[in-house]
Amino acid sequence: MRIKSIQLISNIIAYGLAPAPIDEVEQHLTVSSSGRVWFAARNYKQLQQGKGFCRKRQLNIGPWKAQFLLELVNKIESDVVTVDCGEYDLCVRYEDGSIRHTFGPLIEDIMVPSYGNIETPISKIIRRYIPIYDLWGFEDDPESDYEGKKTIFEFSKSWTKRFSSHELTKIEFEENFGDICASLGFQMDCSHEFDRLYPGSSQIPSTELDAMINSIQDVDLLGSAVYSQWRYLTHWAGFYELDKDTCHWFKIILRQMKELTKKKKHKITIISE
Repeated sequence: MRIKSIQLISNIIAYGLAPAPIDEVEQHLTVSSSGRVWFAARNYKQLQQGKGFCRKRQLNIGPWKAQFLLELVNKIESDVVTVDCGEYDLCVRYEDGSIRHTFGPLIEDIMVPSYGNIETPISKIIRRYIPIYDLWGFEDDPESDYEGKKTIFEFSKSWTKRFSSHELTKIEFEENFGDICASLGFQMDCSHEFDRLYPGSSQIPSTELDAMINSIQDVDLLGSAVYSQWRYLTHWAGFYELDKDTCHWFKIILRQMKELTKKKKHKITIISE
């Protein structure tokens, strides 16, 4: 069944002391298959009164990201574990009019199977796709790697070095690279979206890629490109070795991914009296 939309309500009310009236305690997130996103949050006072929102926002992430996200979220099953924490209520609406409700505690990020049944953290993908500050998703206390960008940085850094080294073997590339891409939540769409936005850039060698790589600012689009290229080479092209052109292509994209996910250092200006 095709998914029309999802609505996620995350509530962090737990036992113990009541939150302060201005504390944000509930978030509403709706994502449609077309890419439209609606977000709203309530503080404790508004929740008690049953009206009003302390934050509201609308944006569009596009159908390419939205449909992949909806497919992953649709794999979540209810968790009946009872703990002293918040909870989520997920409503999945299908195009035939049917509805499925899923619920569970906000303990830690939910892992869902992606390509090859490799598990990936869904909340990190939600936060990368939807640029809204302090978005809980399926956990109310995100770890320091809020969007999974630190993990992507380390992946990009490590594999850039490997593609620069003559020690990278075809077997290591075949067996490891794709699974890591899946675990990071990258799409494998045969480079359709990458080619649509940047024609010719998925070809090896690619002069187009060299010319435009600095203008590509979407790390998930780049992740999809390397994942799709890996799939093509290892499953369809029947390649025998990692030649110079192939390694160069991967290094160009991985370096840009590394640049987009590295921790930014802010310049501090000291003004003397």
